[in-house]
Amino acid sequence: MTEEGGSIVTGPNQQPPGGGVPPSDPTVAWWERPGEGAGQNPAQADPTVLRGNIGAPGPYTAPPAATPYQSGANPYTAPPTPYQSGANQQPFAQPQQFPPPQPFAQPHYQAPQPQWGAPPRPPSSGNKTLWWVLGSIAVVAVLVIVGIAVAVNKATDSFGPDSDKWAGDYEFQKGKNACDLVDLSVLNQWATTRETTTHTEREPYEYIGGGSYNCDAKNKDSGRNADEASLSLQVEFKSDTGIESDYARWKSSDTRTTGKGHENGPVSGLGSEAYYASEQQIYGSIPNDYTYVVAAIDSNVSVKVEIEVSTMGSYDRAAMSTAAEAQVRKAMAALKK
Repeated sequence: MTEEGGSIVTGPNQQPPGGGVPPSDPTVAWWERPGEGAGQNPAQADPTVLRGNIGAPGPYTAPPAATPYQSGANPYTAPPTPYQSGANQQPFAQPQQFPPPQPFAQPHYQAPQPQWGAPPRPPSSGNKTLWWVLGSIAVVAVLVIVGIAVAVNKATDSFGPDSDKWAGDYEFQKGKNACDLVDLSVLNQWATTRETTTHTEREPYEYIGGGSYNCDAKNKDSGRNADEASLSLQVEFKSDTGIESDYARWKSSDTRTTGKGHENGPVSGLGSEAYYASEQQIYGSIPNDYTYVVAAIDSNVSVKVEIEVSTMGSYDRAAMSTAAEAQVRKAMAALKK
């Protein structure tokens, strides 16, 4: 420390008057310097405070030079670069050269080519026996099928239709109109104007026979309470069904009711068996109804004729009986062989 012109100049490591930290000490931060007029008894320094006696009077000793990682020191020293003065110039290292990447090899796919020409021949060495066996089996199967077909045909022939079970003295005539089997003009004696005419024909079945004719006709006069007359024909041929004949069924139904206004009885000389049945319904103020039925059976045919008359006049039983019986005979005669 020197005095120049009345002022005191301190060097870098010289203690200012009164002690303390020289202001030119670069190792002491501003917050470590005591304030002006501040002073502290070293004995009263806080031992827990770093450099707590820094402002104490006495000779100043500068701290040792800063080392790395100490406060105020720069721990990192940059290495010399090629462009710094005095540094050894190192040649620039070229980057390592690598071969260019090779493209990924795609699997080569080749579409199957159609095969032309003759198909491949089957193996001819060890499979000949197998082919012979398969061929023999096929031939045997064909022979068996043919044999079964022949047997079925023979069985069908042996169990074919047996027309003797339903055949007789009468036969169904294909194409015959049922209403042609009777004379519908007999209705004109009760009513003269034809109102309706219907007919059906059913051919016999191949294996059971049968067959039938049906005809229905009706006459009606004009006016209030006008007279009416109708005729119904039923023809049934025998069939191999095992049931009773149509004649037996008709007779059971037509002769079941007896009493006032009903009568029935046999008819002689007509087929192998015949009957009649009549019914009267008297009303008085409206037309009365009269019904007369004649049915017969002969050989393989049953025939029934039913006549109904509605009139305000009296009951002409004889005329109705004659007309019904005559139509049964006519139908049977037309169908006889």
